[in-house]
Amino acid sequence: MSEQENIQRVHDRVALLNARDFSSYVAPLDDSFVGESGAVPGGLRGPENVQQQLLMMMVAFPDLHIEVEQVIASGDFVVSCVKLTGTHKGTYAGIPATNKTVSWGVCTVSEVRNGKTVRSRLYGDNGSLLRQIGGGSVPGATAVE
Repeated sequence: MSEQENIQRVHDRVALLNARDFSSYVAPLDDSFVGESGAVPGGLRGPENVQQQLLMMMVAFPDLHIEVEQVIASGDFVVSCVKLTGTHKGTYAGIPATNKTVSWGVCTVSEVRNGKTVRSRLYGDNGSLLRQIGGGSVPGATAVE
């Protein structure tokens, strides 16, 4: 795929998430897909695990909306920065619903081969999200003076 096609693909896939069309969203993931994130210990393997994770997010934030802020493509790699906004209506990270509207950023680096995403690394502002829903500090974080 060309770099421009990879950029358009990000916009198309975010539209699928906003439309809650998860099966179409995971369709371009390779069966061997590996997704890594600090928020998901051990990562995600395969399209089915990604779809399960998305469904869990939608239980916690049923009105979740994703807005593309920036996309950069170079060869087989695509970097996308998005802003997520939603209302905390279900348990997330062990924190019961607060009904607070929250917003946080995520940057994803993905590798695409032969039209299929084979690997992604998600860098999310989990600390900001947890603070907004009353989760306090990020586990393992220490202050530097």
